[in-house]
Amino acid sequence: MDLEVGPPEGGPTEGDGTEPRWWDSAEGHRFALEVLQLRVRRSILKTVDDGVGSPEEIAEKLGIDGGLASFHLAMLEKALVVEAVDGVYRSTPTGRLYLERVEAPPTEGRGRS
Repeated sequence: MDLEVGPPEGGPTEGDGTEPRWWDSAEGHRFALEVLQLRVRRSILKTVDDGVGSPEEIAEKLGIDGGLASFHLAMLEKALVVEAVDGVYRSTPTGRLYLERVEAPPTEGRGRS
């Protein structure tokens, strides 16, 4: 599946860790949501956001195979929620927003419709 990712016209074309990257199409957004349906990938994203960044460390912390961790990290990277920098993964602003807005427990006064 080819994903067309990038900012709208006039925005940055490459993420540098400070600017959120986003999807150009509904297909890209749908892909990201499908990637994040698996609990193990959400756990990996949380682990990366907590500062554990190498595939080996992630595999050890979560008790999964290193190759499997690398596969899931690649999927999370395609979904634009993590990025690799010098062989270490970190969450992107988009990934952090997902964790804050979707994975965070509901707070008082914040209802779901």
